[in-house]
Amino acid sequence: MAENSDTNVRLDPSVYRRRRIGVLAGSLAAVGLTVGLVLTVAGGDGSDYLGTVDSTSPTTTTTTIPASTSTTSTSTPSSTTVAPAPTTAATTTTTLPPPTTVLVDGVPVWPPYDILPPLDGIAALTGLPAGDEITRRPILAAKIDNHARGRPQWGLDEADAIIEENVEGVTRFIGLFHSELPDRAGPIRSARTGDLDLFAAMNRPVLVWSGGNAGVTRWIGSAAESRLLVDFTALRNPCYERSSSRGAPHNLLVDPECAVNTASEPGPARHLWSIDGDWEPATGVGATADSTFDIQMDGVLVTWEWVPGYNVYVRFQNGQPHQATSGNPIAMSNVVELYTAHPPSPVDARSPNPVTVGSGRAVIHRDGVAIEAEWSRALPYDPFSFTDATTGAAVPLNQGRTFIELVRAS
Repeated sequence: MAENSDTNVRLDPSVYRRRRIGVLAGSLAAVGLTVGLVLTVAGGDGSDYLGTVDSTSPTTTTTTIPASTSTTSTSTPSSTTVAPAPTTAATTTTTLPPPTTVLVDGVPVWPPYDILPPLDGIAALTGLPAGDEITRRPILAAKIDNHARGRPQWGLDEADAIIEENVEGVTRFIGLFHSELPDRAGPIRSARTGDLDLFAAMNRPVLVWSGGNAGVTRWIGSAAESRLLVDFTALRNPCYERSSSRGAPHNLLVDPECAVNTASEPGPARHLWSIDGDWEPATGVGATADSTFDIQMDGVLVTWEWVPGYNVYVRFQNGQPHQATSGNPIAMSNVVELYTAHPPSPVDARSPNPVTVGSGRAVIHRDGVAIEAEWSRALPYDPFSFTDATTGAAVPLNQGRTFIELVRAS
């Protein structure tokens, strides 16, 4: 586990009963999974990895804790505001982003990237206090399966932030691990072209992925050559294994700590949005209570429920609790519905390419209220900016973990 990592949230099963919120149960035993050896696999999206693996799986201990989703310090100072640099994004409806790179044979060539320095005393994705060992650590961006045969996921409950994206009739996650590094994360799957505009804002993250089709591979290779990211593909790097508990390709795991320590010259994590734990809606901001809300993603109905006693939203998929292999729920301080265009990928017309540069509608869920908002980013390197749709006032996210839903704009 990572230095200064906290104990995971464990919610009582009654939390999962619609509109009936319960209390924490006692400490439960760990869930252990045995992993084995799978040497070959076939998959249409090029996400396959061939290789040998080790034969032991970690054991995760789960302990009851009070209402906090994550901490990076044993002290509890007053809330801290993390504000991104101002951007000049337009506030029009979402459109395809302006070209920011040169295309060579259909592959974007990014300008050489200069790594930014670490933040001072703040965990980039949660806004919580953190020591140098964490602030100097890169974001590990892991492409994680959400196919029915890929559930439950390993380590997803320990991600500082999760981005859910539509792929080919299902969804996939980008798990962003920073202040905590689980023993294993996965199942690891392939990347998509739309991911690159997200990775560009992460200050040279470590990209963990299983491999991809030739077009995606060229795009990521180009970004890696420009030092925009560290290409830590399973095809050419250590730190991966396969679990014998499932069939391929839904069983590829990564050791995040190994990957972070092995990756060549990643950059320290930077914020992807502004964070303010003390923020409250000003007069005129349209904040409404949101005890339960649904989001329709491709192939899955997502439901979130607010648990006021613990100040978190818990996630359901198709009416079932979304839990990691540890038994812990996917519980977040913030849930953001980010509505965006989904044109076809430039390298595969079957694959949607969510546009995350420009602007569009958003709904911010924090503190048990929903705020109709607008998101904007002028460039792929910029953090997301959120403003109230009525007043134009900035809407920061709360301290703690964040879940971004990339929803198809109507």
